[in-house]
Amino acid sequence: MENRRHFLKHIALTGAFLPLVSTSIFGKLANVTLPRHPLCYFTKHLQWLGIEDLAIVLKSAGFDGADLTIRPGGHIDPAKAGQQLPTAVATLQKHGLAVPMAVTNISDAGGEGIDDLLKALADNGVMYYRMGYFDYDHGMSIEKNVSSFREQLKKLEEKNANYRIWGGYQNHAGTRFGASLWDLAAALQGLDPVHIGCQFDIRHAVYEGARSWENDLRQIKEYVKTTVVKDFYWEKDLNGKWTHHNCQMGEGMVDFDRYFELFKALEIPGPVSNHSEYELIKKEEEGLPKNKKMDIAIERLKKDVELSKKYLNRI
Repeated sequence: MENRRHFLKHIALTGAFLPLVSTSIFGKLANVTLPRHPLCYFTKHLQWLGIEDLAIVLKSAGFDGADLTIRPGGHIDPAKAGQQLPTAVATLQKHGLAVPMAVTNISDAGGEGIDDLLKALADNGVMYYRMGYFDYDHGMSIEKNVSSFREQLKKLEEKNANYRIWGGYQNHAGTRFGASLWDLAAALQGLDPVHIGCQFDIRHAVYEGARSWENDLRQIKEYVKTTVVKDFYWEKDLNGKWTHHNCQMGEGMVDFDRYFELFKALEIPGPVSNHSEYELIKKEEEGLPKNKKMDIAIERLKKDVELSKKYLNRI
């Protein structure tokens, strides 16, 4: 038992993958060679597909696995994860896809059903999950907010340790906690990175920090175990107001050359999640037959996969 505990802690700290996985903790995928940084897909953008069709699209596009939505309205109902997740994981595995990570709404260690959900994740080899978000209470100081959020993160760290899994808070652009990253880094200080940390999203970091995202990543690197890749650019709308426009990787403002250079230098571990926040299926295509839309999605996603793996294969 002690050896297994040491092994799992080493995996969580380093993000290392076995060259050949026989019974991997990353989705328990049998006899499939996985890279050190498996490229997964955030399945929110394909929620119009069932798991079988989802697997076909992801495999055809070239992904290594799925970043599965396990939240209300997602592919898996969190209240039924114990029943639904094993079937979903088995279906994805059948197509040669791993399920190392998931997206949840978990933000309260005392929330209803959290133990059942964390157990379902751990039992099915989903060792990394993205948390829900915290909103600032502007009736008190930023410092008091950060202190309060730290207590919530501490409780989640302890809860995650019971199931030997890791929870990550995404730095999502906007006015919520974590958007600026310094506040998230401060709240995580002193907590155990084996069980709690940051899912670093380069698109949102560039949106909020332009060039200073490099300092943000250096500051929080110890707590980064999963990452997100996507792209955007700024443009003026018809009223002359600046707004952001999501786009495919390589078409926007994110300097992926520099990002992956630093990614490698800092030895950032773990699976990578690709998000297609752009129009994967355009409005004029929504009425097409499902199979046709699947073909369109595959062709567009292939571009993101090709660019992502070009960089990941250099690490």
